[in-house]
Amino acid sequence: MPKRFGFAVCLVLGVLFAIQSTAQQAASPARESAPKHADNHATANIAPGKTVKVSILKSWGDNSIWDAMSTNWQNFGKIAVSVDDTYISSDFTYQNLVDSKANVIVLSNPAGGIQQYSSAEIAAVAKYAKKGHTVLGTYLVFQWSTIDNRGLAPVFGFSSTIAYNTSQVGISNLFVKKKAKSCLLKGITGSSWQSNGYPYTEVPATGSWTGNLGKAKAVAESDNYVGLVSVYKAKTYTGVFVSNFPEYNGGTDDEQLLYNAVTCY
Repeated sequence: MPKRFGFAVCLVLGVLFAIQSTAQQAASPARESAPKHADNHATANIAPGKTVKVSILKSWGDNSIWDAMSTNWQNFGKIAVSVDDTYISSDFTYQNLVDSKANVIVLSNPAGGIQQYSSAEIAAVAKYAKKGHTVLGTYLVFQWSTIDNRGLAPVFGFSSTIAYNTSQVGISNLFVKKKAKSCLLKGITGSSWQSNGYPYTEVPATGSWTGNLGKAKAVAESDNYVGLVSVYKAKTYTGVFVSNFPEYNGGTDDEQLLYNAVTCY
């Protein structure tokens, strides 16, 4: 059972965290029960004034950043964003993805939400991506507890045959830019930023992403590559992976990162 995280040093922070945990109905984004609840090419050429449609697939659950993205996108760029969570906690097919007309599909901590993807769903994600649609994955995408979604790893340029740590691995959440000119980091100032998202990471069982990036490229890293922001540029689409959970209580830089991920490519 994943342990609840708290801050015993300060009573006030402890009370605030308890209130927030109740609202989320779980103390950790990695939990052991399920949460309550015509193809186009990549979005790289979507112009200001257009709208990127984002579909969140079987994931951990709703959170404030994705809830707000459809209304506060103008704080982060000139491209409008519309978020659809129809399949956030339900099964889906490839035809469902086609019918959604999503430009971008998001896998938001699915393994942490105990969302097991079937082989058909993994194939649907891969096929839809190859038709020219960005895929964004955050936090525990590939493995957690008894969930094994490693079939999704190649969508992001990673190996599906290695093990990914199935226990929570904490990080400082200080991300250092490795490719400062990347579109993914637009609007995030300085050579590094402090994420306010959940300060844990998905990492290969070796304890580092070093040597395990496969075909992906590191855009930023935390704690000597225990944490990672990466981009995989396939022939017809881009796969973006963020190894912590920026949308869980994240701050302005976290939201900018996610906005960039769904509008850049």
